[in-house]
Amino acid sequence: MHDDEAAIILKGHLLIEYSLNRIIEKKLTTSTKLLKLNFSQKVKELCRRGLLSTPLQENIERLNRFRNKLVHQLDFSINREDMLFTKDSGEVMNIKPKKARYPERYYYRLLCGAIITLLTNHMVINLKVDPRYLEDTKKIK
Repeated sequence: MHDDEAAIILKGHLLIEYSLNRIIEKKLTTSTKLLKLNFSQKVKELCRRGLLSTPLQENIERLNRFRNKLVHQLDFSINREDMLFTKDSGEVMNIKPKKARYPERYYYRLLCGAIITLLTNHMVINLKVDPRYLEDTKKIK
């Protein structure tokens, strides 16, 4: 809960890539080749194959742009006009952060949380892919 903006973006990005890798492993026969793609290429390939919806792709790409700016610019920040989210209907809405000390942090938490929730629901309901590595949990026990 006390992460800074960079940690929120990076953790969200990692969790999303983890989920994308699960979809690739479970749904595509060429998974070994596709797992070597970079994040952006994985998103485009999954959308091209109909395994991600366009709104989900837009939100993931939005977060990826923030992540890329974060790692390449020392003075990275966003304006309130950039705090967007694409609904399942395709409608793009502006997120109005609470009046708080860190509006960017609030927006990044909402964006990452919403993407991860939508992606997990999509995996379970539409793709019938378990988002967990069941093999890993067996080894832990």
